[in-house]
Amino acid sequence: MINLEWYRSFIAVYRFGTMSRAAEVLYLTQPAISQHVAALEKTLGTTLFERSPRKMLPTEAGKLLYNQVAAAMETLESIPTRNVGGDNRQVIRLGTPQEFFSEIILSKLPQNNVTFYTIRFGLAEELIDRLQQGEIDMAIATQKLMRTDIEYQLLFEENFWLVAPPGINMSIFPEIWVSPLGGENARVTNSKDLTQLAQWLKTQPLIAYSEDLPIIRRFWRVVFGSRIDSNPNIIIPDLRLIRDAIALGLGFSVLPDYLCAEWVKNGRLTLVLKPEQLVTNQIWLAFRKSERHTEKIKFLLNIFRDTADLKLIK
Repeated sequence: MINLEWYRSFIAVYRFGTMSRAAEVLYLTQPAISQHVAALEKTLGTTLFERSPRKMLPTEAGKLLYNQVAAAMETLESIPTRNVGGDNRQVIRLGTPQEFFSEIILSKLPQNNVTFYTIRFGLAEELIDRLQQGEIDMAIATQKLMRTDIEYQLLFEENFWLVAPPGINMSIFPEIWVSPLGGENARVTNSKDLTQLAQWLKTQPLIAYSEDLPIIRRFWRVVFGSRIDSNPNIIIPDLRLIRDAIALGLGFSVLPDYLCAEWVKNGRLTLVLKPEQLVTNQIWLAFRKSERHTEKIKFLLNIFRDTADLKLIK
């Protein structure tokens, strides 16, 4: 007869990749974890992991078993948190970037007496790690990081614009023209020659999300065909605060359209460049494959699928 603790140890090793990390999470000793996995393998008559000095790699049999038991074990482990008297409450644990959650997701969450939310903020790699470790139910990720046990669905596509403080006169650049369809602040490029603009930007203070300028470097490469050689004057790890800083006249930056379109329309920012060759990034919903058909994941997918301004693939 199989002990349920064997399955718990197996799932932890599968998610964390090592006996030592699994032992930490389950508050057991490493020999105990090893014994549980060995006993499970002996009972099932198959090898569940390929042992290596650094990591336990699941075999095909291990992957199949994980998909069969992971969701069931999580359901069992959640029972103590429920009210035995028939309370149908569910707790949704969502990992997400702060800015996207604040601007797009927060207002879309259903509010009722049976659904409760725990929100974790972080970057894509951290959120996917938390997802793999069972600390959250779903992640909104700005990158699709390949993990064998994680499934992705496209949620949203953001386009990046170059924006500056209000009141900047863009008519000094002949290669930028005012779009008659987008209003007085909507500008696109109609020429590949942006040399004058690039030179002018070198003289302006730059605001960035981090020292390595991930978004800005990509924008420069796609739009200007070169590497940016400016250092940021201010580094702020929050895109909303970068937007505020630009509006206060502290410099220019590159922001996703969902954060700056309304501010450009209202004159709180100046749209320097909305390029013809769009600089786009995809935002993904990520969840564990083993939970694809669980009620919690179906609930979350329905939230985003029914949101008209999000682009979830059905």
